[in-house]
Amino acid sequence: MRSTMDDSGPLLTMDDLTVNLQVAGAQHTVLEHVSFELRPGEARGLVGESGSGKSLTLRAMLGLLPPNATVVSGLMEFDGQAFDLSQRSKSARRQLERVRGAGISMIFQEPSVALNPVIPVGEQIVDAVMRRDRMRRAEARDYAIHLMRLVGIHDAEHTVDAYAFELSGGLKQRVMIAAAVAGRPKLILCDEPTTALDVTVQQQILSLFTHLRDELGAGVLYVTHDLAVVAQLCDSVTVLYSGNVMEASSDLRAVFEKPAHPYTEALLRSTPDVDRIGRRLYSIPGSAPALGDRPPGCPFAPRCEYREDDCEHERVPDTSPIDGREVHCLHPVRQDASSVRLAKESR
Repeated sequence: MRSTMDDSGPLLTMDDLTVNLQVAGAQHTVLEHVSFELRPGEARGLVGESGSGKSLTLRAMLGLLPPNATVVSGLMEFDGQAFDLSQRSKSARRQLERVRGAGISMIFQEPSVALNPVIPVGEQIVDAVMRRDRMRRAEARDYAIHLMRLVGIHDAEHTVDAYAFELSGGLKQRVMIAAAVAGRPKLILCDEPTTALDVTVQQQILSLFTHLRDELGAGVLYVTHDLAVVAQLCDSVTVLYSGNVMEASSDLRAVFEKPAHPYTEALLRSTPDVDRIGRRLYSIPGSAPALGDRPPGCPFAPRCEYREDDCEHERVPDTSPIDGREVHCLHPVRQDASSVRLAKESR
């Protein structure tokens, strides 16, 4: 974990993001009051199980939600500009379009879907560069080759003319990253970009993100369910469950060493650790609530080992500051109890 954060103030502020999804004629809340900040040069992990709302958060920020999704509320401030994500007017859409790809870029989980299969991969970078920087085609091609080298494609002069189906998964992901940084963005959104890659290539891509972060001074918002990736890349973390923030902190190490929310502790306990060979891997009981079946109280209550009667029906507090972090829990984990539990399981 390496930080190049700028203390000049937030690059990005997300406030009260709430999103509804219409399924079978009924409205369901899939994100509820999600808020966080990101400074220049900071990498923040958005962590949680599948269906927690991580990818929806990124797509809402760029106005890329599916047609059956509606932003109920959400004020985003990026690089001094204010965006009301709940606005559906043409002017609001154009405002987002102006920063999409230039100020804010996004790297998707599956490059085979994101890359056009009938156009050489280099041309896809060239077109992006020409639109943003108004370069001539020959100049834009040279810059595309430079970007491909920057992301570790050693044979860039030949790869620039290749098609996506001719490249390995790791090379396609590097091409996607080159296209994402073509506009020299100040913020890079990463939607589990290493999930489909083998461990060796995953390590190379994570090292590349660290290098680009230093090179560009860009902020990174990294979506993953893999806490090991967060530990390697990120400075801060926001833990999501069923569309709600469970715990958040600008100090990643503090959260990993002494989690305050029962869900955060459960995620850490269920993470494999090669230094703890022989330890029985913990499994969080039950499963996340389905749409339309969220409990009236804390959404994690049915699976929580620390739950009390009030967790089942009382509203979770908007925030419970603990040691400088944000914890949404009626009964946060006692620091001494969590340390003892994690220590016992490490034996």
